[in-house]
Amino acid sequence: MEASIYQPGDSIIHRLNPVTKIVVSICLTAIVFIIPDYRPIFGLVALLGVLVVVSQLYRIIFTLVGGLMIPFGTFLLIIQGVLNPAHHGTTALLTVGPVTFWEPGIEQALLVFSRVLVLVLSFTLMATTSPTREMRVALMEKGVPSKITYVFIASLQIIPQMRDRANSITEAQQARGMDTRASLRTRVKSVAALLSPLLISMLITAKTRALALEARGFNSQGDHQFLVEVPDPAYERAIRWVAISAVPVIILTRVVLWH
Repeated sequence: MEASIYQPGDSIIHRLNPVTKIVVSICLTAIVFIIPDYRPIFGLVALLGVLVVVSQLYRIIFTLVGGLMIPFGTFLLIIQGVLNPAHHGTTALLTVGPVTFWEPGIEQALLVFSRVLVLVLSFTLMATTSPTREMRVALMEKGVPSKITYVFIASLQIIPQMRDRANSITEAQQARGMDTRASLRTRVKSVAALLSPLLISMLITAKTRALALEARGFNSQGDHQFLVEVPDPAYERAIRWVAISAVPVIILTRVVLWH
C-alpha cells in the first residue's frame, strides 16, 4: 500500500473529485495572500473548519495542523510581536514584565499565521480525503502531464514515507541494542545513526520507483487507459469555475477597497 495521509471515509468531501479539491485549495491560497486583513481570512478558516467536521476526520486533521501551526504561531508571536525592531515605539498591546507585545507586530503575526493556516488546512483536508490513485487519474484525465502529476503526488507522500521508514530503522536499531531514549547525548547519536540509512533507503526507493514507472510506460505518448474511474459531475465543474473566478474578483476588490 502506498504511504500517504489519506484516511478512508464516505463523507461528501471524500466523494468530491480530487481536481475540485486541488483547485479550491490553490484558489483559497491565492485569495488569502491577496487579502491584506487577517479578519476575513479567519472567516475562511472557520469555513474550512466546518468542512473538516463534515469530512469526519477532524481529529487527525486538527492534530496534524495543530502540531505544525502551534509552534509556527508561537514563533511568529515572538518574532513579530516582541522582537521585530520595526514595531518598537508603536502602540503597545500588552506588557508582561520586561516583555512588550506591540500591536502592529501582533497584527502582522495574525495576518501571516492566518494565511499559512488556510494553506495548510485546505491542502491537509484535500490530502486526507483523496486517494492517491484517484488523484493521479483525475489529474491526468484533465490533461496534466504525467511528470507533473507524479511530482505532485510524490510531494504528498514523501513525509509519510520518511516517517514510516524512520520508524522501521529506529525499531531495527533498538532490536540491536541501541538505546534511543536515554540522555540527550545518546539521542543525538541515535539521530545521527538514523540519518544515513534513512537517506540511503530513500534514494534506493526513488530509483526503484523510477524503474517501475518506466516499465509501466510512464513516458509513453499514446492514450492512457485507467482502471479507476473518477466521476466529475457538472456541479463540481461549476464549483471549480466559481473558485477560479473568485481570484480576479478579490484582486479587483483589493485594488478598489484596500489600495
